[in-house]
Parts: sequence; structure tokens; C-alpha cells
Amino acid sequence: MKPEYKLLLTGFLAIGLFDALASIASRKLGFNYAYWGSGSLVIYCVVGFWGSKQINSRTAVLIAAAVGFFDSTIGWKISMFLKANTGNIKNEPTIAVWIITIIFVTGFGALCGLIGSALATYLARKRVSGI
Repeated sequence: MKPEYKLLLTGFLAIGLFDALASIASRKLGFNYAYWGSGSLVIYCVVGFWGSKQINSRTAVLIAAAVGFFDSTIGWKISMFLKANTGNIKNEPTIAVWIITIIFVTGFGALCGLIGSALATYLARKRVSGI
């Protein structure tokens, strides 16, 4: 399997598992699911970092964006299906809200992927220069 596909599938699996576990934990332990949002950002950054080291920066950022898209569609459905504790917020988005969220989260996935990729590039250059 091509490394791009491995990274993409790994990212999808990681975000899907994260959404499922966070949804269950939020419901069982009584905290707001939104508090776990930063975990998704970490996953996007790791995808960018790992992808930059294994493939290239451009592909890594695109894959991180795809993981963000997956998170804002399938991941959101997972949280709805598992009845994540969203506090006072009703988890019944309109089509407009869903589209705006998809655009925002996909873009944020790309941004986090870019940050992860930049970090990987910086660390590689630092190692080469011996600083």
C-alpha cells in the first residue's frame, strides 16, 4: 500500500477512535464533549508531522485536511450516534451549520497539518545543521 493511503487510513482510524472514545467518556463521566476538541487538533498536527517525514509537506497538509473533513462528517455522526454529552447545545445541526462546520474544520485540519509539517521540517534541518 502506498504511504499516502496508509497515512490517510491511519488518520481516519485515529480520529474515528478518538471521537468514539471521547463521546462515550463524555456521556459516562458527565463532561462536555467539546472539551476534547483539542485532541482532534493534535491528531491533525501529528498527521502533518508524520506525513512530512514519510512523504512530503504538500501531501501531508492535504491528508490532514482530509482527516479534518472526515472528522467534521463521519466523526460528528459518530458522536451523535454515541450520544456525546454536548451540554446545553443540541446536536442537531442544520444543513447550513453542517456545511460551515465542514469548511472550517477541513481548513483547520490543513492549518494544523501545516504546523506539524513545518515542525518536522524545522527539526530535520536542525538535526542536519547540528544545532
